[in-house]
Amino acid sequence: MTKSFHNTIDSARMYQYYTGSGWKVGPTYITFRNRSLAYQFFPHFHPYVPSLIQRLNDGGFPELQDSDTLYLPQPNPPSGQPLQPLTPIPDSTRATLFANITGNRPNSGPSIALAAGTPITLPAGTTVTVAAGTVVGHPDGSTAALGAAASFALPGFLPVSFSSGIQNTKAAGAIIVLDSTKVTITLPAGASAVLTDDGSPVQFAAGTSVAIRSGEPQPFYYVDDFAAQYSPDITVVDQPFPVKNIDFTDEGAYSIYNWELFFHAPLLIAVHLSQNQKFQDAQNWFHYIFNPTDNSPGPTPERFWKVEPFQYTDVHLIEDILVNLSQKQDGPLYDQTIRSINDWMDHPFQPWAVAKHRPSAYMMKTVMAYLDNLIAWGDSLFQQYTIETINEATQLYVMAANILGDRPQAVPTKGSVKPLTYNDLRASTLDPFGNAMVDMEVDIPFDITAPSGSGDALNGAQILPSIGKTLYFCIPRNDKLLGYWDTVADRLFKIHNSLNIQGVFQKLPLFDPPIDPALLVRAAAAGLDVSAIVSGLNQPLPLVRFRLLVAKATELSQEVRSLGASMLTAMEKQDNESMALLRAKHENTILSLANVVKYSHWQEAAKSTQSLQMSLNSAIQRYSYYQKLLGRTDAQITSSLPQLDPLDQGGLDNLRFTQGDLSSEPQMGLDPINPDISQDATSVSDGEVKTLSNKEVEELDKLGMVRDFHIASSSLEALGSGLAIIPQFKAHAQPMGCGATVAFGGQHLHSMASGLAAISRAIAEEYSFEASKAGKLGSYARRELDWTFHSNSAKNEINQIFKQLRGAQIREAIAKKEYDNHQVQMANAQQIVDFLQGNDIGGGVPIKETTVGFYTLMKRQVKGIYTKAFQLAYDVAKKAERALQHELGDSSLNFIQFSYLDGPEGLLAGEKLQYDVKAMEMAYFDLNQREYELTKHVSLMQVDPLALLQLRTTGSCTFTMPEELFDLDGPGHYFRRVKSVGVTLPCVVGPYTSVNCTVTLQQSSIRVSTDPGKNYARQGSNDPRFNDYYGSIESIVTSSAQSDSGMFETNLKDERYLPFEGAGAAASVWQLTLPSDVKQFDFETISDVIVHLRYTAREGGQLLKSAAVQNLQTAIQKAHTVGSVCLFSMRHDFPTEWAKFKNVTIGGAIQTAEIDLVFRAENYPFWSQGIVGSGALKGVQLFAESTKTQIIVSDANAHSDTLVRNPLLGNLLAGKLAKIPMPPAVTDPAKPFALRFDDNSMTDLWIAITWGK
Repeated sequence: MTKSFHNTIDSARMYQYYTGSGWKVGPTYITFRNRSLAYQFFPHFHPYVPSLIQRLNDGGFPELQDSDTLYLPQPNPPSGQPLQPLTPIPDSTRATLFANITGNRPNSGPSIALAAGTPITLPAGTTVTVAAGTVVGHPDGSTAALGAAASFALPGFLPVSFSSGIQNTKAAGAIIVLDSTKVTITLPAGASAVLTDDGSPVQFAAGTSVAIRSGEPQPFYYVDDFAAQYSPDITVVDQPFPVKNIDFTDEGAYSIYNWELFFHAPLLIAVHLSQNQKFQDAQNWFHYIFNPTDNSPGPTPERFWKVEPFQYTDVHLIEDILVNLSQKQDGPLYDQTIRSINDWMDHPFQPWAVAKHRPSAYMMKTVMAYLDNLIAWGDSLFQQYTIETINEATQLYVMAANILGDRPQAVPTKGSVKPLTYNDLRASTLDPFGNAMVDMEVDIPFDITAPSGSGDALNGAQILPSIGKTLYFCIPRNDKLLGYWDTVADRLFKIHNSLNIQGVFQKLPLFDPPIDPALLVRAAAAGLDVSAIVSGLNQPLPLVRFRLLVAKATELSQEVRSLGASMLTAMEKQDNESMALLRAKHENTILSLANVVKYSHWQEAAKSTQSLQMSLNSAIQRYSYYQKLLGRTDAQITSSLPQLDPLDQGGLDNLRFTQGDLSSEPQMGLDPINPDISQDATSVSDGEVKTLSNKEVEELDKLGMVRDFHIASSSLEALGSGLAIIPQFKAHAQPMGCGATVAFGGQHLHSMASGLAAISRAIAEEYSFEASKAGKLGSYARRELDWTFHSNSAKNEINQIFKQLRGAQIREAIAKKEYDNHQVQMANAQQIVDFLQGNDIGGGVPIKETTVGFYTLMKRQVKGIYTKAFQLAYDVAKKAERALQHELGDSSLNFIQFSYLDGPEGLLAGEKLQYDVKAMEMAYFDLNQREYELTKHVSLMQVDPLALLQLRTTGSCTFTMPEELFDLDGPGHYFRRVKSVGVTLPCVVGPYTSVNCTVTLQQSSIRVSTDPGKNYARQGSNDPRFNDYYGSIESIVTSSAQSDSGMFETNLKDERYLPFEGAGAAASVWQLTLPSDVKQFDFETISDVIVHLRYTAREGGQLLKSAAVQNLQTAIQKAHTVGSVCLFSMRHDFPTEWAKFKNVTIGGAIQTAEIDLVFRAENYPFWSQGIVGSGALKGVQLFAESTKTQIIVSDANAHSDTLVRNPLLGNLLAGKLAKIPMPPAVTDPAKPFALRFDDNSMTDLWIAITWGK
């Protein structure tokens, strides 16, 4: 049985081995494993930092952002080109094998089988042959069939007008070989193509067919010099080789910085600006990444993307990626997907882990964020709901719709998937993503018929069976992405149908109200965005009242103050931590500088110890010298020298020093000195007494005797010289013949004196010798004493040096200890620095959390919250100000300013804002004067009877409450504003049947001035005496229709504004709508609609009152006031006449039925008494409920008019009497107003008369 790992044995050899019982011989199986080793190189530094900085300095951020998409144009483009083509990267031309082939490794390497569709990269110089009849493109965008075969060398160049393709110039002109075109290639001598899967080289036979694809354009910042500089061995070094470029690859060492600079930073800023309602600025930042408004020449959509990897990224569908994950047909895509899944598993909640492997996710995120900005921008303008803003919003929605394109259509599946259990799926091999490919079940039986034909089509297509495999788990819908189509369609539908953003119909004034120029000047002076100020002028009213808003504004401004204090605290703590860190660093620096001083002190102490040791040696030398002079031997001298014990370092360290007493160091005894002092003799010299030894006294005494004998000798010699002058006396005696002569005289005396002098000198010499001898002996004795003294001095010096040496040892130990302590202090100081910096210093000390970086982050976070809180407080304060202006009716009341954030970090913004909020609150208390509080019950029958008729017939009507209606009650009042509205609909309904009437205020205006003007009535939409109400469209729905306000309970103290509260009461346009699709009761039973209107008003003075009365009188005369139109139902108001009219049988001789009408004064409003008698009818309208298509009305004089169907009134026939003369307003009973009808089958007949003076 084989022992090999892969069940094959490459070789075996016999060897001896010991088993415990003896030596045996057995085989050793040897398996050889071949492993391939290759290297991949990447640049590790950014090569273009100076260039990018230069572009930033020269052109600012826009030019910097263009750096990654700046491509190298073709230096010598063909003539006649409309656009200058780009230069491709030399060895970036891509292709895929068209059929199964066998390639060879370079240098006579082994062969390799390659399947069709294998992606390869072709080197520069490869000859490409395009067959005749191939569809190619032209630079102008057109396509044509190639007349003859064409050959050219790669890489060619890239056309700007096409998104892909290779451009080259032939005799027939410039042609563009489109992507995926089948061509034959011929590699240059010695060149190899590169397999895209693994970067390994391979050689192909000449004439190999491939599907060509264009290469990538060469960036302006691109240098490919790796091969030229390093000459890499392609058998060891994987391709592609590293290049100097702005790298965005996954493996790039500095690519993350390029992603941050060119994508993440602009996207983050754009999203932040969009969230803060800075839509235009956000769009400008989005355009650094994605600019769909770019109309520069270039292919679409590549020219819209401003980030290099997004321009030439192969986008794969999710379905294709998941299918390839199971089938592994695309090797590089499979490897990339596996890496993406692994990163996703390692970082499960970080989407960048997927996006960095699939840049299309970044592209999708960018487009969706761009759409969010457009839609939010459009909604912001749409909510202002003016003609100008709606037009602007429409353009934004249309742009979003153009970006989205057509809505994706769901493609129904042709079959279904058999339900499987988890075990079944595991058996079918789950892919790494947890999905599986399964067979589809056929819904149509004959659909399983095998397809006819086989082989490959000329264009590379292949006939596939209609049945195959599919993913068991489908790809979920992207509801967020699909929701954009719904949102944009909803907004455009509402705009096209004159609906506001809530979907309610509302009429708009032709022009916006004028803007206060002073406000714009103040905003510009404060450095604010004027467009933002203008957009906030006509914002709708807040939903709640001023009191609640001002309380919330105060509360929020207090929170802003607290956050400002917190930010200031964070700044102070950051500064304190910075100061502490700086102080610790300075201390560490000072300690480092003092380290030399401490070391020098230690060395100085050591040198002092060495100096004392040398002094000790010198003293010992002198002691030994004098001891030797005194006759002692070396042994005696050595034995007499003591030894100093070592320093008790442990005692010093433990504070138990035992060498501190006097006897701790050795002491040398002194030799006795006995001086020879003579007690009997003294010598006086210069008046001083000298102490002499005996020998010195002896010397002195004998020297005295020497002197005396020398004096005596000298005296004798002098005497002899004197005696020599004495004559010589001779005496002769010669007895016996022998005689002698004796002479005696001066000579003899002289000789005698000389002899005596000689004797004296001899004695003096003796005494001189003895004196000298005594002096010598005295000096020797004195020398011995001196030597003994010096020896004792040396001993004392040795004893003293022992003490000094001990002190020096202690000082050296102290200096060494100070140096060691200084080292510990330096280490501790460095630990303090590390601790303050938040580093781990070990020793169980927790890491400092509140570092400078922590407080910097806290400051940043608090400042972010502070800014948002201030913006929230400011917005609430502005809403409160808007509510104040609304409730007090004075739009000039401005308290909230624009410059709160002025100053360092805007720390006092909360205080400033709170002060203005409090000032605004006090202004409300000071200016909130009580107004007139009135209640008016408005009858639709009296105000607009035709609208009542329309309501009864169609279920919907629109009517106006003119100002004259309120002038009837209070002429001279102005600033009439609604407080609450209730509705009563008298009608006949069944039990438990609701009367659900929708009441909508479409338009209103408020007279804001007491100036009557030249004409009391409003003169056009720009009349400054009136303000149009710009509140949001409000509606209520009644339930009982009995003084129904549309609320469960009408609470005048409600924190929210009541429905219609604050709207103009006069000149208001109302709409009533009943659910008419499925009627719950008969609308014909509605006898009237009463609107119970509670409103407030102000007194305008006598001048305004007079103008109001005059205008009312004029309106009565012109039949333009309330009550000028009266509607009568023949069936209800004239029952007798109606009965007679209905009893007439039309036919034969009777062609018409006549009805006689008598209008009396009581048929008109009460205020018309006294004037209606002299009035006249200004117009008569008839309405008939009949099945006929028309009815002819005539009088006794054969004047006739025709009633025809009016689509606005349902099934009613309507007509105006134009030819029949008008009767007086009050008819004489003897002369009734007689009308003849050619048909009396109608169920009811109404007559509306308009009367006046």
